Amino acid sequence: MNLNEIREYQKVNALKVNTNDILDEVCILGFIKIRNIKDKAYSGLILYDCREKMIIKSYFKTYKPKISEYLPSILFLTQTDIFLDLVENIKEKPDCYIINSSGQVHPFLYGAACDFGLKISTPVIGYTKKLLFGVLKAHEETSNFLGIYSNDQIIGYAIPKPNSQKLLYISIGNNISLPTALKIFLELDLGLINKLNTKLSNYILNKTK
Repeated sequence: MNLNEIREYQKVNALKVNTNDILDEVCILGFIKIRNIKDKAYSGLILYDCREKMIIKSYFKTYKPKISEYLPSILFLTQTDIFLDLVENIKEKPDCYIINSSGQVHPFLYGAACDFGLKISTPVIGYTKKLLFGVLKAHEETSNFLGIYSNDQIIGYAIPKPNSQKLLYISIGNNISLPTALKIFLELDLGLINKLNTKLSNYILNKTK
């Protein structure tokens, strides 16, 4: 695909993203992180039980993507296959995936979290540590948190990290509503993200010795 075809793909598929909840309750979350080093992608997944408040399983894989370079605003070309490769054979399926990539907080409202979300039936939420698109504005229904807007449409939220001035920027991937995504993040121990980062770093260290 050339760039024009890629943009058309994003625009068409952005309209297919379901921003309504398909589940009444989310009990098991799957956190996914990807790290690219040279020509390989290392991916990690932790399954977290929200009721028991504990990590119940971890998975890690090494993948050689067809494209290894960084492609801003079209990361789905490199990331979707890595996500799918990681979750393909896991036995314990989560109720929702939370992945370190943009969902609707994207210039075409279609980041890698949306592309991954449209290829599986499980709800997906995307998050990033940097605001790559959108404008932060107060949102009357969530006065403690800033909304992320594209024109007059709210497409995400900026969530403060505990004991930090840094923020996480969350948005919809597919099959879940933005209020539910916000509720999940507000009830989470966000230290889980750091735990996944540490586990993935240890996996990479062992694989590259």
